[in-house]
Amino acid sequence: MAFFNRTDELQALQDRWVSKRGELVIVFGRRRVGKSRLITHWGSQRRHLYYEATGGSERDHLDDIGREIARVSGRRVYEESLASWRAAFAAFEDLLADGPILIALDEFQFVARRNAEIGSLVNDLIERHKEDANLRLILAGSDVSFFERDVVGYGAISYGRRTGSLRLEPFQWSSIEPFIPGWSVENRIRVWAVYGGMPYYLDAIDPANDLGENIWRTILIPDGLLRHEPEFLLAQESRIRERDTYMSVVRAIAAGHTKLGEIAQRIQRRPGDARSYLETLEDMRLVCRRYPVTRQGGTKVFYAITDPFLRFWFRFVAPYESRLQSRESARRHLHETVLGALEEFVSREGFEEVCHRWALEHIPEAVEVGRWWGSKRVRTADGLRTRRYEADMAAIDASGRIVALGSCKWSTSLHGTAGLDKLQTVSQMLGIDLPPLYFFDRTGFSERLHEIAHERSGVHLITTTDMS
Repeated sequence: MAFFNRTDELQALQDRWVSKRGELVIVFGRRRVGKSRLITHWGSQRRHLYYEATGGSERDHLDDIGREIARVSGRRVYEESLASWRAAFAAFEDLLADGPILIALDEFQFVARRNAEIGSLVNDLIERHKEDANLRLILAGSDVSFFERDVVGYGAISYGRRTGSLRLEPFQWSSIEPFIPGWSVENRIRVWAVYGGMPYYLDAIDPANDLGENIWRTILIPDGLLRHEPEFLLAQESRIRERDTYMSVVRAIAAGHTKLGEIAQRIQRRPGDARSYLETLEDMRLVCRRYPVTRQGGTKVFYAITDPFLRFWFRFVAPYESRLQSRESARRHLHETVLGALEEFVSREGFEEVCHRWALEHIPEAVEVGRWWGSKRVRTADGLRTRRYEADMAAIDASGRIVALGSCKWSTSLHGTAGLDKLQTVSQMLGIDLPPLYFFDRTGFSERLHEIAHERSGVHLITTTDMS
């Protein structure tokens, strides 16, 4: 399997390797984000011991790491059962005596749950070797809640002793091209809207097949690699005790029930209980609260699913499980339901995020980019009415000042001047002079909008080709 991206993370690990002191680095992140791949790729060029724990017993753990210690040291005595983790850490001391070594304990949460002494053993090792350039210890895992609470947080296993920590995040959309070489920018945006930036999901794509065929093969069929992925993801988290309820919360958001009261009603719980579930999902970065980017002009808060793949799965898989019991029925579902709604889904769930990311990278003053919305009383033929106005893209600087507004359109028709009128109204509602305006479109722009952009400075027309 080829290794893509992660340039900064590899450099961070390399900095620790050339350090003149003992190093303890924490590497954690969601299941499938590529932690193990990063560690093994980097460690393969160096003397290393890599051990990935499983959900087995402590005896299983000790047998497995004993074999790995024997492999690295060449001392077959370690293939015999280690009596305890204290004995395993004594063996680590022997490895350090032979020169610099990376010791990586992956899925560390499984070991820690079985042995309350493990934190003390880690601390003792670091204390004795904090000035020893031979020690490079990595603790890694995918139980994000456990690592934030018990490994990284105040009072945790490594507090005051770790020398670095990496929380791995999914790739941004602009980094997924190596997984689908030769695909157009438009198709890369579609892939991003469906699969997101998780390396494991992207690696499942066969670039020789089109997107629809890949969706059918990897997500929809009963034995698809990603068919049950969200269930596995939630099962990994130690804080998740009622997986079905959490699944229902995310499904409610995917179905458009995005306010706290709506979600509570949907899962048949009190709002306070629903908020507790949502806070856990926020901590896992699976769900987020959406505000107007300025935190003013709109009082309503909405919940949204942050991960593109989860948005797709809960939109097109979870509600249709009964349809997906065979490969043939999954094929019908693809053509009758998924493909017909895919462009609208990409527009609403993927393209705007791509535009926001482009704006963050290309508007110098921008420190945050999101949506803005608010309501205004307007006079109509039927009298005064409250009308909602919004900007698909709004960028603010470090002081919270709006530095750009934008309109994002993913359709087969040309982007006209209606978006311009809307953004002018938004700027009036915000009480600001009209800032630079950005119009994003995959098809193109009307002749009149081109004329306006030519006549006026501060009007920018951006196509998907410009975003490549």
